[in-house]
Amino acid sequence: MTRAHPSLRSVLFTGAAVLGLWAASFALSYAELGRAALPVALGIGLVKAVLVALFFMELVREALSVKLTAIAAAALLATLIGLVLADVATR
Repeated sequence: MTRAHPSLRSVLFTGAAVLGLWAASFALSYAELGRAALPVALGIGLVKAVLVALFFMELVREALSVKLTAIAAAALLATLIGLVLADVATR
């Protein structure tokens, strides 16, 4: 089965976005954000992970079954993280 390769434009745009997010993360590491530092860093990391998964791992072009598997894995991860946070919060 032959698949279309991603365009050079989309690869360059995604790479520039990831590098821009890295620069933002680096710059914000020197800013005094207080309690907001962790959520901001996690948000930037989440956006970078989604960009890498969608474009560099080519999940955008995959079949529905592969997309559903990725969604199920993300839901399981979110559930496990939620359970860990609930456990820590109740101690």
